[in-house]
Amino acid sequence: MSSVCAELGCGTVLMHTRGRPQEWRTLPTLAPAEVVPLVLQDLEARSQAALSAGVRHESILLDPGFGFGKVLGENYPLLAGFDRLHALGFPLLAGVSRKSFLARSITRKPSAGDSLPSDIWLPTAAANVAAILAGAHIVRVHDVRPAVDTAAIADRILQGATAEIPPL
Repeated sequence: MSSVCAELGCGTVLMHTRGRPQEWRTLPTLAPAEVVPLVLQDLEARSQAALSAGVRHESILLDPGFGFGKVLGENYPLLAGFDRLHALGFPLLAGVSRKSFLARSITRKPSAGDSLPSDIWLPTAAANVAAILAGAHIVRVHDVRPAVDTAAIADRILQGATAEIPPL
């Protein structure tokens, strides 16, 4: 795929995934401290392979793959360590929208087999804000209006963090 993207000059999203979907339920659980280094190592290898195939650096976007082969307890360390992915030197995408790890963390837990709560946009908004504050350049969402509103707030927080604070 990288050679095709290089030939066409198109943008490329490189995403981490741990195993294949049919293996996800049987993968050994990672310790919280193992998650970010694993994702960093894989995304570095994927980005180097894409660059070697001729994909331009400015055409690459990295996605740590929330939920893709990561169980509930592995997604939160990844979100908490999202800012460490900047070490790779590429723009970052966060795709946390409507992820089951969010639904399973709220107080009103869905039962097995239940669909996601209709207001799953609330935990999604919280996770999006966390990702934006950690430097996400793009958030992939399902519910556009709440995502735009919460991104605006996160952006204002980031602007405030760089503002000169007058002395008291």
